[in-house]
Amino acid sequence: MIARSGFASVADISGALGVSEMTVRRDLDALCDEALLERTFGGAMRRDERYDAEEPAFERRVAVNSGGKRAIARRAAAMVGEGETLGLDVGSTTLALAELLAPRSDLRIFTSSLRAATVLGASRSRVYLPGGEVRADELSLVGAKAVEFLRGFELDRTFIGVSGISERGIYDYSVEDTEVKRALIEQAETVVLLCDQRKFDRRALARIAGLDQIDVLVTDAAPPPSLAEALKAATVDVIVAAGP
Repeated sequence: MIARSGFASVADISGALGVSEMTVRRDLDALCDEALLERTFGGAMRRDERYDAEEPAFERRVAVNSGGKRAIARRAAAMVGEGETLGLDVGSTTLALAELLAPRSDLRIFTSSLRAATVLGASRSRVYLPGGEVRADELSLVGAKAVEFLRGFELDRTFIGVSGISERGIYDYSVEDTEVKRALIEQAETVVLLCDQRKFDRRALARIAGLDQIDVLVTDAAPPPSLAEALKAATVDVIVAAGP
């Protein structure tokens, strides 16, 4: 209903679907939490904007499309060969990947994420953190020292998380985290983007890189046609992860 008209009131939805207004309010709140619409007084409206100005709290991002992110993480984990040296970015999907890599004992993992490092700390693989300033909201290590440290190593594969992807490239909310992401991309033989479908055709404050700097996109749904065409032109291999 909201997609058709742009707005629907709680009363209209309740009457059309034959459910209580309390149920409608609860479901609208859930859809708002998943960034599918905008709540208004007495109803909800279509979410049309493609630019995200503010970074949602990490805990909220973990909860949104958690099944899709787990599927992406499983497919990404299957790509990692024996004895590889990895770069692991910050983010909710890369954290899910860290959990799957933790049982491994044959890897070298460079990460700017304190959350991922904590998960991987129980692993018998070697885990390396750069120096730098802790960005409190993300629990990431940022700054010139972190970038300089990462540029001293050659990585077989880097896994990058983003807040958005469009035909123009990939995006993040934080300028500071973006600098570290670029260093991880520059040092990797293969760059793997982990991006669930909710980030298609979205932009944020900082442009990380163009699509031509990505080798593989692992996602949970096929990209929309215009984005798919741009990915094909940039020779990005798109892998759609199966199953929740």
